[in-house]
Amino acid sequence: MAFTSGHAGALRRTGTAIGMLALGASFIVGSDLFGSRESLFGAAAPAPRASAFSRVATGSPADSARKTVLRSSPWWQKVGTYRGTGTGAAAPKIEAKAIQWRMRWRCTSGRFRVAAAGVAQPLIDVGCPRRSVTEEVAKPALPLRIAAGGPWEIQVEQQVDVPLDEPPLAAMSARGARKLSNGSFYRIDQIGRGRVTMYRLPDGRHALRLQDFYVTPNIDLEIQLSSRRTPRTTREYTRAPATFVSRLDVTAGSMNFVLPEGVDPSRYRSVVVWCENVFSAYAAATLQPAT
Repeated sequence: MAFTSGHAGALRRTGTAIGMLALGASFIVGSDLFGSRESLFGAAAPAPRASAFSRVATGSPADSARKTVLRSSPWWQKVGTYRGTGTGAAAPKIEAKAIQWRMRWRCTSGRFRVAAAGVAQPLIDVGCPRRSVTEEVAKPALPLRIAAGGPWEIQVEQQVDVPLDEPPLAAMSARGARKLSNGSFYRIDQIGRGRVTMYRLPDGRHALRLQDFYVTPNIDLEIQLSSRRTPRTTREYTRAPATFVSRLDVTAGSMNFVLPEGVDPSRYRSVVVWCENVFSAYAAATLQPAT
């Protein structure tokens, strides 16, 4: 059978269309648009690990934490604060599964030097006064040895990716506290699950509690209050007034957020997880009056 130019053109057009469809499918699955990657291939579940109880590593006994396969965006947990004048030592307990650790430090005079056993080069060796943050990936050889010409302070933090299961604020159950509204998270551009409750605290402030919460992990997420009752798209969300509540560095677990002063919750109808970097509303929860 002979092919005419018309047949060849039709074949080229068909090949181009198939190629475009393949590229589009690759983009959708690769970016996990609409949760397609998880729907098609499933998700490899990591080994269960204990949740954190506090933003301070020594806040609660680890053996009472529930174990879960959920993971959060990596977040910084305080390990300990160490102070001294002149020489000293610090032995922070960095978790074996911590992603990395860092020191927030400041010194006032002379030279400030921090060394670790078995490490040839000092971790810090600077003139003072000065303050900075030094990040380390490897687990430290402890104890840290400090030498300084004056007063110094080191705050050690570790980066973890387990959920944070904070207990409710004591003020949420104190006399005079009241539940104002609650709702369940639903997906907009990314996965969102769990519940949120708005409280009026006894001192007149307001606070949100996220319970059994999970949102697709990413950095630079925010909790926002929106005047739109049920935003279903990023466009719907951005076309209504909204206000910032807090950064959302932990993306799984249960946690509390006190509203900034001057924010009137009666003006808003939903809670939205927002990512400014990619201009995307990840998830939202419509606030219904509490019963």
